[in-house]
Formats: sequence, C-alpha cells, structure tokens
Amino acid sequence: MSARFRDFFAPLIGNLFAVLAVLLGGMQVLVGHWVTVVVAGREGPGLALGLVLAAALVYGNWRLLPVLRRARFTHGWPRRVARLYMSVGLGTLLLGIAVGLSWIGFLPLQGLLGLVGVSAETSFAAFRVASAAIVGTMAALLLWGFTGGQTRIERTHLRVALPGLADDLRGLRIVQISDLHIGNGLEGRRLERLVERVNALEADLVALTGDLFDFDPRHVEEGARRLAGLRARHGVYAVLGNHDGYTGMELVAESLGRLAPQIVLLRRDLVRAPTGSPLYLAGIDDPTSRFTQRNLHLPELEELGARQPGDGPTILLVHRPEAFPQAARLGFPLVLAGHTHGGQLALPTRGGRYNLAGLVTRYHRGLFSENGSVLYVNRGVGMAGPAIRINCAREIATIELA
Repeated sequence: MSARFRDFFAPLIGNLFAVLAVLLGGMQVLVGHWVTVVVAGREGPGLALGLVLAAALVYGNWRLLPVLRRARFTHGWPRRVARLYMSVGLGTLLLGIAVGLSWIGFLPLQGLLGLVGVSAETSFAAFRVASAAIVGTMAALLLWGFTGGQTRIERTHLRVALPGLADDLRGLRIVQISDLHIGNGLEGRRLERLVERVNALEADLVALTGDLFDFDPRHVEEGARRLAGLRARHGVYAVLGNHDGYTGMELVAESLGRLAPQIVLLRRDLVRAPTGSPLYLAGIDDPTSRFTQRNLHLPELEELGARQPGDGPTILLVHRPEAFPQAARLGFPLVLAGHTHGGQLALPTRGGRYNLAGLVTRYHRGLFSENGSVLYVNRGVGMAGPAIRINCAREIATIELA
C-alpha cells in the first residue's frame, strides 16, 4: 500500500472508536434496508426516511461515544457493554461493506441486463441470490473470526543472519511473544497455558515486546505471578508497550520486579546476555503516543545506539515497529517489535499482506529489512479491542540466529 494511501487512512484508524460510532448509524440502516428488501421481500423505507434514520442513529451513537470510551477504562458491566459495542460495531461495519458492495455491483449490471431484454424482476431475483451469498460469506467469516479464528495460535520459525555473530551463538533461538493484553481475555488458566507453551519450546532467550497488560490494573499482580513462570536458558527479557502505559508503567514495572524478578525489564537499558561469546539486548519503553504516529524519533533510542558495544551484536526490543528506520540507521542488526497485531483482520492472501494495520504502517507483520538491519513484527497473542481475528492467527515466533 502506498504512503499516500496510508496518510489518508491513518486518522481514521487512529480514531477507530469515533469512526465506528459515526459509521455505525449508516451501516445499521444499510443492513436493515437489505434485510427488509432482499431477505423479507418488502418495500424499503425510501431515501428520505432512510437518511433521517441514518442521521438519528449516527447522532445516537455519537452521543454514546464519550460514555463508552470512559467505560473501556473501567471494569465490570460498563466495560463489558463497551466491548460489546465495539464488537457489534465492527461486525455491522463489515456486513454493511458487504451489502454496499452487493448494491454497487448490482445497479449497473441491472441496467446492462435491461438493455438486452432481461426483466427487472429476473435480474433482482438473481441479485437476491448473489447478495445473500456475499453477505452470508461475510457473516460466516465474522462468526469464525469471533470464535475459532481468534483462538488459534500459530508457531512461526525463521532464521536471521546477524553480522558479527560468533560461531558458538549460531543456532541460538529467541522465542518472541508480544501484545498479551492481560486483562482482556488472556488471564488465569489461559495465561498459564501460554506460559507452558512458550516454556515447552526450550528457548535460549525469550523476548516480550510490549503490551503485557491491557487497561485494568487489577490484573497486574496476578498477571505478573503467571509471567514469573517463563523460563529460558539465557533469560527472559521484556519491554513495555503503550497499553502498559495506560495500565500504569510504574505499576507494571514494580510488579514485575517484585513478582517476576527473572524477567529483565529493559527501560532504556542495554545488557549482556549470559552467553559464551558477547550478545547484547537493549530496549525502551513505548512513548505511548497515538497508534498511528509515524516517523518516530526517540531520543532514548539515540542514547542506546551510541552505547552499543563493538565486540558483539545488540538485539533491540521495541514495542512500536515505526522505530525501525531510526534503529536501522543506528546500526541495530535485529529489531523485534509488536503493536500492530498483524492487523487482526486480513484478506485471504499469502501472508495476510492486505490487513488493517497495513492501512497505517508498512511494518504491519512479518519480516522487513533496511540498511542491513532486520525487523520482525510479531502478530501478538492477545487483543486490545474486539476479540476477532480473520486470516491473522495469534503468534509465537522463534527466531534462530545464523
């Protein structure tokens, strides 16, 4: 996707909650009209009444917006209602897109068929079947995305060549997990099972690249205790993401230090791993700026870059992949990041190349290379918003050094 295309969509994705609230009214009318006319075979409300209904629903959703945004930061039923609103809004938006595409395709086709003598009744009957297939497919994808699609965890394995890597470090395996969002469905026994899965890989290093927690500070202590079970031959290393900032950076850092002391939290730090030949890890806190902020320049990253030792490579852990151009310029050979969730929703193309995150950043998921440096963007094992994933499974990645 082009930079101009991303520049257009970045404000929309960055204000996703507001966009959903505004669009939901229009999509509700569009889906309702389709159900009335196509499914039930009745006459629609007409353009004037439809516009009035859409305006009323948009206004109602817009008035709800401030209340629901505040509810996301609470707990109990208000937060559940806000999450339901997000899920319903996203589902309605996608169904509305399917309905809209059906009508867009039908109207010119009906005109062409009329020119060759096909009656309006016959062409509309064909449209009912075709549009039902299109909307039904979208509904099935949504059902899958909210159920099986969002529970799958894939294991990714890749080899990355690091310049200057000592022979005894070739084959060293880093297991990366990211974006756990503990408190948003990944807690308790589910978190414990994730820790068990990571430990079963018997990693040399484990890297957690931010958003360990979601919003709710009540989950921090229990989450830290569960994360204390993570094990790796040469240690477990982590950085904090923007959602850890929403939860409370210092609360998260203090709790991890007290309850999971084996996790080395990198906060503008550069440390040597306990390996034979020198290997270093560095990391910084996320700046907690807007999701769509681009062209990041982080002073603390400049400081870390200047501190890189010359006797071995330094692996950089960051939450936000937009820091990669700066990191590549500073000479970090390998950067591990998360933040994007791989878009969560992707078209069924190879590697999920076309996804929501790709609308706002070129570093949306997978492997990237610039100026001799390599970036890997992990799809994450949790979710911040609606619990849905389509063609974008959760991910545990193993990076083998070569």
